[in-house]
Amino acid sequence: MAALGGNPSQGSFVSRTKSIDTSNSFKRSYEVAASTTYEPTGSNLNSAFLIEAGTNYTLTAVDGGDLTAGLVTGQVYNVALKKVVTGAGTIVKLLS
Repeated sequence: MAALGGNPSQGSFVSRTKSIDTSNSFKRSYEVAASTTYEPTGSNLNSAFLIEAGTNYTLTAVDGGDLTAGLVTGQVYNVALKKVVTGAGTIVKLLS
C-alpha cells in the first residue's frame, strides 16, 4: 500500500479535460458577396482567403500584386488581402 504523505483531498487537482490546440487554425471568417468591392480594415484584417464560388475576381495582396485567375475553388491560400473585388456569381471568404 502506498503512503500518501498527507490528506489526499487537499492535494493538487488533476484535470481530465482535454484541451484543444488551435494555435494554427482560423478564428473568424468574413464573406465578401458577389459584385462587391471590399477593403478589410480594423477587426476584419485577414491572414488567408478562399474562393467559395466563381471565377470573376481581382484580389490585391497586402504587400502588392493582383490575383485575377488560376485559383482553385475551396483551396485556402495563406495570403493577406487588402482589397477584394468580386464579379457576378463570385464569393470570397476572408479568414483570420
